Amino acid sequence: MPGGRYGEVSVVRPEGDVHGFVVLYSAAGGWSAADQATAEALAKAGALTVGVDTARYAANLARDKESCHQLVGDAEAVGHQLERQLKTSRYFAPIVAGIGQGGALARQVLAQAPENTISGAVTVAPAATLDARFRMCPPDPTVSRRKTPGFVDSAATGDAARLVSLLAPHLRDGSADELDVSDLPLVELPARPGGMAAGEGLLAIVISGDGGWRDLDKTIAEALQKDGVSVVGWDSLRYFWSEKTPAQTSHDLARVMQTYLARWHASHVALIGYSFGADVMPFAYNRLAQPLKDKVSVISLLGFAPSADFQIRVTGWLGMPASDQALQVRPEFNKLPLKQVQCFYGATEQDTLCPALAGSGAQVIKTGGDHHFGGDYLALERQILDALRRNAAGR
Repeated sequence: MPGGRYGEVSVVRPEGDVHGFVVLYSAAGGWSAADQATAEALAKAGALTVGVDTARYAANLARDKESCHQLVGDAEAVGHQLERQLKTSRYFAPIVAGIGQGGALARQVLAQAPENTISGAVTVAPAATLDARFRMCPPDPTVSRRKTPGFVDSAATGDAARLVSLLAPHLRDGSADELDVSDLPLVELPARPGGMAAGEGLLAIVISGDGGWRDLDKTIAEALQKDGVSVVGWDSLRYFWSEKTPAQTSHDLARVMQTYLARWHASHVALIGYSFGADVMPFAYNRLAQPLKDKVSVISLLGFAPSADFQIRVTGWLGMPASDQALQVRPEFNKLPLKQVQCFYGATEQDTLCPALAGSGAQVIKTGGDHHFGGDYLALERQILDALRRNAAGR
């Protein structure tokens, strides 16, 4: 199948359930019979495997006029495309893997990745240097991340069998719980002591954009955590990979609120949604029971669009409008407690409902930039935290 800048890729499917997704990079000489055998062995272990001819990939990049390359996007895009096409039961973030030059490339793709984008890297006898044609861009400095945002399993020597043995433990049952709370893809960020809001009983639930738990949403959540707010991150890419209804989304939001209000002894909740997460938030809030609504001090909608889909769409990643099945959000927005609502939008953002909400009673906040607010995520966090603390204190 076509694989974007990868060129034609080899796809090998498991005979049974999919337990993971692997991007397998060939050695420097290009895709070989040995690489194909490795891909087939990974498929037998349960991995949906895409084989990439590393030499062809380097040649394709050499024709590109970019000063440096964001290679992680190529791995993520082929995963989105193929997993949606095959209708996998859940989304599997890619594991990148390879031997020799392919192993060196896999390591660098992981090193470049935002968190929660690439699961990890598995390499055998990785080459000491990477082909200069790959010209990797450094990681985005505006996004908080660990130095290595995923697992690394590596062997200095070995063959395809060694690679398969290293990778197999990272494959999991597609129905298994990925994270810590029930069946929901959540990230726990308990409040750090010493923050300005520590001890105030504040809880934020952040529903991410359709790219998953990675950039703006993750950075804002970590800043809130540092300031003393306990945060639950909700990964939209994984949760909405299969279609949900507004009622189901609200039911799951209620479960999250009940669990973490008790677990972290919180009393006041901020519901924060970015992009896809903002669009679905009014539907989820409006269907909560009144006792849970009473716990919500602020609803912060960032990059809020006029309509909401309840399933991840490939066209959404391309910036295209919502689908024909999308639900209009204005009727749901009008039911919110508008004095507790913030709507953030960028000055050059096109598909946003926020400007039309001026005079509604909600706080409409215009920032610099576009759908990413000029990258000043910490300024957004400060305004959200100020509203949460003010409303929680009844000021």
